[in-house]
Amino acid sequence: MKHNRARAYIRNRIVFLCIILLIAVFTARFLFPQGEPVVQRVQGIIIEINQGEGESLRTGTSTTLTTARVLLPDGSETRVMVSGASLQPGQRIQLIEQRFPDGTLRYSYPRAEL
Repeated sequence: MKHNRARAYIRNRIVFLCIILLIAVFTARFLFPQGEPVVQRVQGIIIEINQGEGESLRTGTSTTLTTARVLLPDGSETRVMVSGASLQPGQRIQLIEQRFPDGTLRYSYPRAEL
């Protein structure tokens, strides 16, 4: 009798683990773009600069993150992290655009220009 309970316990744990792994894989498939992106540079105009300060949980030091809201050539807007750069509203900047096969667009500020 004890032997059957132990087996059922182990089997239930394995089934639970498999279900959790399937849910994680299924979710990741939809959250992250699939395929290789088409990469190109686009020019945008900075609309506003935002700075946020926080404290590092690991070291306790103060950190500052800077983001910019950028107007793109097609009229849409995006936010990109530009920490370490001295930028002003109205200034033109180059962004890297990644266009994935599923239509997802991602923009980033090139690190070489920081």
